Amino acid sequence: MNRRHRQSTGKTFYKGINVVTSRARERLVVQAPVSSSSGPPRPRLSSSGGGKGSSDGTGRRHHIRGLPRGACALWVLGLTGTASLAIGLLLLMIGADHRLLMATDEVDARVLSALPDPPSACTSDLRQRIAWGVGTSAYQIEGAWNADGKSASIWDTWAHSPGKIQNGDTGDVATDHYHKFEEDIKTMAALGIKHYRMSISWTRLMPDGGRGTHVSRAGVKFYTALLAELQAAGITPVVTLYHWDLPQSLQDLYGGFMDPQFVDDYVYYVDAAFRELGHLVRHWITFNEPMSICQLGYGIGVFAPGVEAGSTGQYKCGHHLLLAHARAVQLYRGKYQKEQGGRISLTISGHWGRPASENSEADAKAAEAYVEFQVGWLADPLFLGDYPKAMRDTQKGLPKFTAEQKALVMGSVDFLSLNFYTAHFVKAPPPGAPKTQLYEEALHDAQGNPPGNSSDVFWLFDTPWAMRKMLAWVSKRYGRPEVWVTENGVPLRDEAGLAVLDALKDTARIEFYRGYLDGLCRAVRDDGVNLSAYFAWSLLDNFEWTEGYRARFGLVAVDRRARGLTRFPKLSAYWLSHHFFKHAPAEIACLEIKSCGGQAHQHRRHLAGLAAADDER
Repeated sequence: MNRRHRQSTGKTFYKGINVVTSRARERLVVQAPVSSSSGPPRPRLSSSGGGKGSSDGTGRRHHIRGLPRGACALWVLGLTGTASLAIGLLLLMIGADHRLLMATDEVDARVLSALPDPPSACTSDLRQRIAWGVGTSAYQIEGAWNADGKSASIWDTWAHSPGKIQNGDTGDVATDHYHKFEEDIKTMAALGIKHYRMSISWTRLMPDGGRGTHVSRAGVKFYTALLAELQAAGITPVVTLYHWDLPQSLQDLYGGFMDPQFVDDYVYYVDAAFRELGHLVRHWITFNEPMSICQLGYGIGVFAPGVEAGSTGQYKCGHHLLLAHARAVQLYRGKYQKEQGGRISLTISGHWGRPASENSEADAKAAEAYVEFQVGWLADPLFLGDYPKAMRDTQKGLPKFTAEQKALVMGSVDFLSLNFYTAHFVKAPPPGAPKTQLYEEALHDAQGNPPGNSSDVFWLFDTPWAMRKMLAWVSKRYGRPEVWVTENGVPLRDEAGLAVLDALKDTARIEFYRGYLDGLCRAVRDDGVNLSAYFAWSLLDNFEWTEGYRARFGLVAVDRRARGLTRFPKLSAYWLSHHFFKHAPAEIACLEIKSCGGQAHQHRRHLAGLAAADDER
């Protein structure tokens, strides 16, 4: 069955909740299922948009203080207690008066029982041991693109160039997180989120970009305030130092990642970040998705900065990136790690390769090569000391490491950080193909079937089984390292065309997460994968690169038609909150004992014992 992710704009039934909505300001009714047992039927819970309060039938009315507008219905899921899903959804959906921040003070079991269960593989024990969180990036949410001395990044330039972004969208305002970060942190805290992956804008912290240039005190002030606010809310930040927003000045000066000078400028920048912000950060990521940076930005040129240098450009970019990463880690370990007590890694990404024909050995071999080119290209040097042999034997433009560089790069991560979304079909190259081509990638098989249900972006399919396969692959190939899944999520088909009220009923997104988290938990439980953290992508509907604001990955909707970019949590946020976020440990367990720096992480000994038990099976 080729089911697509779609959201109904009319009447929907979802595990016993009958939600009937129409236009804003009209009445919304939520009716719990009638019990089949003897006795009177359950009462129908209903509400309307009028009045200044809400009632659970007892006449009790309570104000929620300190909660941002639009976040009120987070309390519906028992985050502090409530008796009525109808009240909460009304306050979220009707939008008639966002000042109606009210709820009752008792948990209604019918609300909690109406939410889909967590995957069976995600046992209570696993949900309490793994750190569950959410992620964002600076350019996608901050806005304030030229405020307080910030200079242009390559994505500012790219978005300002006509025809590069759908609908002419830009990140100039984005979700205005620069001015609304306190509100967003309150929303996270209300959801029970304890772990938050974010990024720093290079051009906000260091506007002129390169060596010898000044550090912006306004930039330091902003990120210090943001990190301190997270700390006060009990939320642990995981900070990415580079999420695609290279200073335009460095791209203009020497071509950015294509020149070895980039390494020294990057190290100068991260030194400032460690020095100014390291007292508030214990988890660092040097780069997000080198594949996207180098293939899309410097290979085929469809992302900023738009350099079309083919595979040679991609490999040169990746080589300099790995060296910059290793030098940054060397700096951190030698100068800051002992005092600050943090850990550091690099986030790689890749799709799983599904053989186009399950009975073809040639397709299976091609699929293996595909994953090596997707993941092994970056991960092999970090864990094994060099690029994959299949790449070294066939890719003429692949640079070579010196012996000194190999030693610097190998072991330069404290854990394996992986962004994972989907699988694609892979088949053997046709007869006569050049020796450099080891596979053909396809979005459909010979019968025209995609690898999974489609989403709102052409490349992402719902392939939950692939999560387990990818985690097992990296675990086996790299000797069971500690693994973090640092991005995973989906934009539902046609969600951007829905009214905000209808987009909140994202039941298909819940099913996406149920499937992928089932695969993740099975990888831990059955395959012995050493996983300690997972981050859903993303917290907010945000600027999604060349898709602009059309593709929406967020757990929290942002009403772009409202003057204040009002936030509205979706049902998927409630589901993750109830089953995962609220159960997560306060600390991310350190499972890679050699990189824990002697820190007494709460779950380290327990999980290490489990790993040893797995090895004995």
